[in-house]
Amino acid sequence: MTTCTHAVESLESLEVHGDSTVATRRCKSAQRAVGGWAKESALGSLMAVSLLLFLVLSASATASAQHGKWASIHRQTAMLMQSAASPAPIALLMPDRLSVSDPGVVAWFEAAQEDGILIDTLTDTQFLALGTSSNRYRGLILPDQNHTIASDALVAAVGGYVTRGGQAMLVFDFGALASNGTYSIPKSRFSALAGVDYLLYDELRDRTVGLGPITGFQSQLRTLWVPPGKSMPFVVPAAPVVPLMAITSSPTAVSPMLSREAVKAVTPLQNTESAKQLARRIGVLRHANLAAGEALYLPVSPKNPGGVRGYPHAQQFMSNHFDKHRVVMTPTGPVASKIEVVPLSENPADGPAVPRLQFPNASKLQVVPHTTKMTPAMIKQLSQQPLHAMALSAMPAASLNAVDPLEAISGYIYGALTYPSYVTRGIYSGNQLLNAPQFGVAAGVNGYGAGKVLFVNMPLTFLKASTDGMPMQSFLHYFSADMLSLPRLATVPNGVGGLTLNWHLCSNFTASMDQLISQGVFTNGPFSIHITAGPDTVTPGDGLGWDLPHNLQAQQMLRTLDNAKHQIGNHGGWIHDYFGDNASESNQAQFQPDLQLNKNAVEAVIGHATSEYAAPQGNNPTWSLAWQEQHGDVGTYFLGNTGMGPTRNYRDGGITNPGIWVMPVMPLGLYATFEEFISYDVPKQAVIDWYRAMVDFSVNNRTNRLIYMHPPGAADWSDVVLDLMSYAKSKSATGTFAWYTISDRAEFMNARNKVVWFKTMSTNGTWQFYAGHPQTLSKMTWLLPKTAFAQPVITSGAGLVSDGGSDWLVKAGRGKVINFSAASI
Repeated sequence: MTTCTHAVESLESLEVHGDSTVATRRCKSAQRAVGGWAKESALGSLMAVSLLLFLVLSASATASAQHGKWASIHRQTAMLMQSAASPAPIALLMPDRLSVSDPGVVAWFEAAQEDGILIDTLTDTQFLALGTSSNRYRGLILPDQNHTIASDALVAAVGGYVTRGGQAMLVFDFGALASNGTYSIPKSRFSALAGVDYLLYDELRDRTVGLGPITGFQSQLRTLWVPPGKSMPFVVPAAPVVPLMAITSSPTAVSPMLSREAVKAVTPLQNTESAKQLARRIGVLRHANLAAGEALYLPVSPKNPGGVRGYPHAQQFMSNHFDKHRVVMTPTGPVASKIEVVPLSENPADGPAVPRLQFPNASKLQVVPHTTKMTPAMIKQLSQQPLHAMALSAMPAASLNAVDPLEAISGYIYGALTYPSYVTRGIYSGNQLLNAPQFGVAAGVNGYGAGKVLFVNMPLTFLKASTDGMPMQSFLHYFSADMLSLPRLATVPNGVGGLTLNWHLCSNFTASMDQLISQGVFTNGPFSIHITAGPDTVTPGDGLGWDLPHNLQAQQMLRTLDNAKHQIGNHGGWIHDYFGDNASESNQAQFQPDLQLNKNAVEAVIGHATSEYAAPQGNNPTWSLAWQEQHGDVGTYFLGNTGMGPTRNYRDGGITNPGIWVMPVMPLGLYATFEEFISYDVPKQAVIDWYRAMVDFSVNNRTNRLIYMHPPGAADWSDVVLDLMSYAKSKSATGTFAWYTISDRAEFMNARNKVVWFKTMSTNGTWQFYAGHPQTLSKMTWLLPKTAFAQPVITSGAGLVSDGGSDWLVKAGRGKVINFSAASI
């Protein structure tokens, strides 16, 4: 069988639509392209056939413009290569009849690809047929949502796999139901593996799944790749009778993550009602209006075993209502500035109002007693109490920083977020990573036989589909890196971590920009600079905008920044607040022309196409995102998935715009911009420390995150901005930090997605790694943990091996193929 014939038949078997004549033409074209570089590979014909197939499949998938199909094709192409070598180190267990193109399956492969690790799918029948040979897979993912039914034979086989030394990641409602579709009694059949009793439906019924904050020690959250600012202090008093005190020290002595109500001096809270009032300010849960002793629960049933259907988790990642303007009358006329700065004493005790959240399918019920408490390994001298007796810490910063503070996973604007988790009972026998204060263990690692189980009591697949991909990414990274010590393909060019700084020029901030330019801020970078180009800002006709087509000074500024290699993009549709306040899913005809007006104006000034976008107030309707994709944008600022680096946009359960990478904004607790820091009394030193911490996080983890600024606030606190620039430059001097634009990240991730790599075990016990790319492997870097691998050696192709601290770095050169080897330790 010829190579092209094999490739075409593979296309048909993968159900790629299009006739074989077109596929054959693509195959011949790909064959000519692959001819020269396939010879470089030590695998010869195997590598040539596999990589040729990859090229053909990619070409066909591009024509189909179906990202789910592309992901399935790319995945199966990689599997074809791995089938001739060793299996991927991790297997995702899936029901026999579930398609690899199912959005839930694609979500896990997207997360694995973004983290740079290799995984396979494994059906129940295949897993059972392997018997003891299943342990050739070092890790086994037991996912939520798509695999809620498990036979007793499968339960036993999973137990055997772990007992023999395998490591499993057991997620939420996996195997919640028996083969006949009923719950097991009295608890989950996986309770022993998890290390704690859970899924207690027979006893708890409508209180089986709770809805509330997730907490952990700061150091553990960072290990789970929860960045600085993506969690906030969350302290439980030792007993409900202890008064909850708000601090009386100066704001500069406050922990950087505390909201303003913890800064405001008040009298001691001596009664339950006062405690309840304060508890309402604990993030999202404040909107639930819980009474003393109450908690939120999601109703479950055999048709909804995790209780998450109908739970609108994505509402916690809504548009940014802070990103508005205030019109001030001055002697020279009206001026639009960012949100108003007012004295502390004039602010309401609750701090800024936030959009109300709804819990349409949750019930307020009495807290389940005797749930699993935080284990001594998690915390000492701290007993669990209902949330009505909890508050954000009222302790001075010195007390908080003296120990590893307990923090809750939080979000921009809302504070501590709510997550579903099963109520757990009994003493947890493992190493607890996260806790659900009212419900028990949220995550932990439990030893079982010769193996280990990472129990994640959170619906990761559901969360990723609900614009919150960080939990899945965090636990997958922890499982692969910290537990299995697997090699991975770095997510940043040459393995150099960095930040993306996104400037939003939403109104005529000429004076602020002039100041920042004169102070040398823009000699750093490159940065992503997005402008709202119209003549107005708040309402049509107010004349407060940049009016870019007629503003010669603004035109010259933009050209200067463009010539300095900053990436100029569009900040929405012509009139900032008006678009942000009013554009919706139902008025595309009214507001889509504004996108074109803005893009035309910017491109006319800089003389070339734009490729980036930021939505005013974070308001990005689905039609707007589709328009951006159709008009050449490759990346966009995004309010969802906070805490992550570049990722794909998931809405309504699947990827909606495969051509665009979304860049989630990083908050510092409740806030993210200087205007917010100033308005709500976040200490200046806290912001300095946070920016430095974000640089360190990116450097230490060889990753990337996005922060954003507006010129007025940045000009007011230019000393903070200059400190960030200086600190970043000190890291750049050592080659460990880089500034990346949104387009930089999108283009690199697109190129990285075309890398196909796998490994084989040689007869002498050394791992052989093979990688190929249809154009070039330049800037691609593999990280091999020193705990698992000796120093690698490049056996063919261009590249460089270096010491990366805890990892060996294998940096590829400009060739299309690289092979390297590394002995196991």
